[in-house]
Amino acid sequence: MGAAETTLNPSSISWDGDLNHLLLNPRWSEAEMRSISEVAQVITQQRRLQGHLWLATSGSTAESRGHIKLVALAKSAFLASAKSVNEHLRTSAEDTWLQVLPRFHVGGLGVEVRASLSQSRVVQDFAKWDPVRVHQVLAENKVSLVSLVPTQVFDLVQAGLQAPASVRAVIVGGGALNEGLYQQARKLGWPLLPSYGMTETCSQIATASLESLTSSHMPLPEKLSHVEWRVTSEGLLQVRGPSLLTCYGQRQKDGRIQDWDPKTDSWLTTEDFVALQGSCIRFLGRRNDFIKIGGEGSSLGRLREIFDRVVAEVAPSLAPQVVLLDAPSARLGAEVHLVTVLDNKEELMSQIRDKFNGEVLPFERIREIKYISVIPRSELGKILWAQIKRELYGH
Repeated sequence: MGAAETTLNPSSISWDGDLNHLLLNPRWSEAEMRSISEVAQVITQQRRLQGHLWLATSGSTAESRGHIKLVALAKSAFLASAKSVNEHLRTSAEDTWLQVLPRFHVGGLGVEVRASLSQSRVVQDFAKWDPVRVHQVLAENKVSLVSLVPTQVFDLVQAGLQAPASVRAVIVGGGALNEGLYQQARKLGWPLLPSYGMTETCSQIATASLESLTSSHMPLPEKLSHVEWRVTSEGLLQVRGPSLLTCYGQRQKDGRIQDWDPKTDSWLTTEDFVALQGSCIRFLGRRNDFIKIGGEGSSLGRLREIFDRVVAEVAPSLAPQVVLLDAPSARLGAEVHLVTVLDNKEELMSQIRDKFNGEVLPFERIREIKYISVIPRSELGKILWAQIKRELYGH
């Protein structure tokens, strides 16, 4: 059993081997990489891990200065996930995957291991995202399967690009997909399959079925065969199955390296509020999205769902450039702000605000419209809310 080695090329990973690997974000500083590597190596040796991959949790950023939370995932867990996804998508050696997601996240790694199991071809495109170029790559290589995030779907739709005939499924994860964007993409022929998953489960645990593509309605993600799930009395999702993480690892603020297994009796309690509808799942929001405004409780996830629908109705082309933020308030504790990069669209912003305010409770209404130079996002397109708050409010 060796220590975790740094791996920059996941294609070199032997998925049935005992070697451990640490996958690093190349944007991190050398000091951060050294600190993170030490965390992985110490815990790998203490727990005598074999055949594991260490990744940062999807919410981790370099701003945590060496205190990034890592997840240890067994190669066998990735294989269990990939086998289930391949069965769900009916993947075969005749398929070709396009790989555009970062390989130091489970979304990118998932493509690698699924293709390895099914002996599918993988076409890689890691250049800066460009919807026109990627569309050309899809068509020229007769790609049949691809995983994208909602922001990438939006860009393809905004460019008016029709789905190449070879593409039979586009798995969409890494963030919420609103119905307006879904319908626009379907009109252009993109066979979207909304999914739900997390780093701790080696990617998706629920994905819309291929049969859903025969319907005009946006489908809910459907449970994959390798997992069990249930909901706590509080409404949080619990998951059990062979694709779950082994443990977390993190350097604490006092410098100590800590590891812990969050599972209880093999069940992982997530931070997500969900509703289970038969074999399908509806995401309602995260536990830390619950906010109090003047003593009244509200779900930020629910408010953003309403907001996304309003934006889709008023000005769908603006979706990635306008977001709903819970802002700090000395008087109320928190309040709701509209944040946008569009300082020349005051009338449209006012329309969105007024329509949104008409659909929520008085204390949930948008109180201010804030302007920002850019809406920061992670490599997977997730909005970096803390960074926005620091820029706008200084904390």
